[in-house]
Amino acid sequence: MHAIGNRQGDIRMIRRLIQLLLMLLVPVAVLKAEPVELTVMSFNVWYGGEQVDLHTVAKAIRAADADIVGLQETDGNLGRIAELAGYSHVDERRRILSRYPIFDSGAGLRQTGGIAPYSITGLDPDALHAWVMVRPGKVVAVANTHLSSDPSGMDAAGSGASPGEVLALEALRLSEAEALAPLGKLAQRGVPVLLTGDFNAPSHLDWTAEAAQAGRIPYAFNWPVSRFLESMGLRDSRREAHPDPVADPGFTWTQGVPGRIDFVLAGGPIIVISSRIIGERGDGPVDIAITPWPSDHRAVLSAFQVEPVAAPPLLSVTPRRVVAGDSILLRAHDPSGNWSAIVSRRGETAPITGLRNVTQDWRGAVRLATLGLLPEDYDAVLLDGGGKELARTAFTIVARDAVPSIIIRNHAAPGGSLDVAWRNTPGAARDWIGIYAAGEADLNAYLSFLYTEAGVNGEGAIDISALPPGDYEARLLLDEGFEVLATAPFTVAETGH
Repeated sequence: MHAIGNRQGDIRMIRRLIQLLLMLLVPVAVLKAEPVELTVMSFNVWYGGEQVDLHTVAKAIRAADADIVGLQETDGNLGRIAELAGYSHVDERRRILSRYPIFDSGAGLRQTGGIAPYSITGLDPDALHAWVMVRPGKVVAVANTHLSSDPSGMDAAGSGASPGEVLALEALRLSEAEALAPLGKLAQRGVPVLLTGDFNAPSHLDWTAEAAQAGRIPYAFNWPVSRFLESMGLRDSRREAHPDPVADPGFTWTQGVPGRIDFVLAGGPIIVISSRIIGERGDGPVDIAITPWPSDHRAVLSAFQVEPVAAPPLLSVTPRRVVAGDSILLRAHDPSGNWSAIVSRRGETAPITGLRNVTQDWRGAVRLATLGLLPEDYDAVLLDGGGKELARTAFTIVARDAVPSIIIRNHAAPGGSLDVAWRNTPGAARDWIGIYAAGEADLNAYLSFLYTEAGVNGEGAIDISALPPGDYEARLLLDEGFEVLATAPFTVAETGH
């Protein structure tokens, strides 16, 4: 064993010497990182992608042939869509698919207390983006969002509402857009930022005086969401590629309804090359036609020339929710050249397993067994040569026979809140807990709700202040849909009882 180890060390030393020699012989201009061409797709797949056919959703994504895809309304089907469309890199919390490795910019789990705005559910304000490693050691920041659909200012404007009335209806979406401000600040620091999303609001670049004169819209209007994002340095790729909204409206909203509410925005050192619309045949011009079209939204596909930046220390664990006994894929990047990573219990530093001094240009990812690890919350921790922590990302091991559950923590009182805990959830972007009257058959008749913030295990408080005394149920549901995973009964007692 010692002879083999010495031989491997000699090979590594020779390899390093060759690399240094090549650096001396190759001109500096050749070594400079070249810009990267990337194609990016934004696609609302319509309530899980099953309203028409999930395979057709995958067909549309394959036809786009995008490097990076931001999806909305995946409703528990993100993994299935990724597999059918042929993408091996998936960010579950941000609903992003990629041909290139994805790393979380945060701790892999929301650290901020309270309830996040809908646009950034499950994410910390300073970790809205994922890092996508488009070249070895080079990354771009990618984010994906979905703003609230109701009340709709676009629908109101089409029904005769005044500009002032429409502006009032846009207040909620504007607050959700303002939560995305850190992405603009990141771009202002010279980081390439790509933001996909269904914004449920048109652009001020479309609602111009010329478009109103052409009869495309009722009046010119400065839509606050698009105006705010533009002020943060996030540019509309479709309008950069096609500046005239009259000649090329680029509608993305549902068939027969003129509107452009789906965007791929870019900030920082990025040049727009092109932007295309993917959709159904026969209802307005599209650049790539798919029949049958599987969604109530068309998709946007934009191409960019991007100057990636040097990657910080990065670490990822796949999957975030792993069944006991199954393996995890640990992917690491340490700018120093070698990397060391351990697995510890959540929040701790004592190593349970891991690897040290892995030569990065030989191996950037390692598969580890979870054999012998108890079902609980863990962290993977990236360490430098002196043992200092560089990055940390969360994952959870669940028992092979584990089922999701809800635990009621307190005795519910009128006018108060219900403290709940959840265990063994799928950890999807918008798993949620709804409050129902006991025995309620209509799953749309929830009385209050709370998102689990993409945590496999967690706890929170649900507002039940409006509930009269009576019997109720807390129901855990999958990813913004209506598939019930667990229930827990509780009673709101009469005052004084």
